[in-house]
Amino acid sequence: MQILKSKKSMLILVTLASIIAFGVTTALAQEMVKVKFKAYAVTTKMEELQVDGTEGHFVTLAESKGVTSDGKFTRYFTSRSDLIKGNGTISGYGKYVDIKDGDAYCCKYEGTAYTTNSPEGKLKITFTGIYSYTKGTGKFANIQGSGTFAGGFLGKGIIFVDVEGQYHIKKK
Repeated sequence: MQILKSKKSMLILVTLASIIAFGVTTALAQEMVKVKFKAYAVTTKMEELQVDGTEGHFVTLAESKGVTSDGKFTRYFTSRSDLIKGNGTISGYGKYVDIKDGDAYCCKYEGTAYTTNSPEGKLKITFTGIYSYTKGTGKFANIQGSGTFAGGFLGKGIIFVDVEGQYHIKKK
């Protein structure tokens, strides 16, 4: 009888341990959300200041507004660039708002801008960088994560960006 109770106890313990282990693994796997999308924006405001002493050196502050290619989010960005002849650093803050419910997340980014000539001889401006989530509202409250981005200009003031990363919602 004692052996039978021990086997039952062991079976219950193993079952509970499996449920807990599987549940924790599943919960952790479900929390991490992979992000991959393309977004487009138009520059709505820009101020450019020439820096004295170096030819082609400009500091720029700009705002842009756009949408993700799937139409689920509107995007608002404030950016700063410090460029010499189109090459240099970029940084700023962004906000993505879910069109359906208004929940939003914010991010901070930094990167590098590059200017090259296209085969047709036109200037081509591209940029790459990293971002991290800074805060969120609604379903994005307590968001944490990061990722990378790469993009450029399709025309004067028209921006595209490819974003890839991951996030999770931190439990309170």
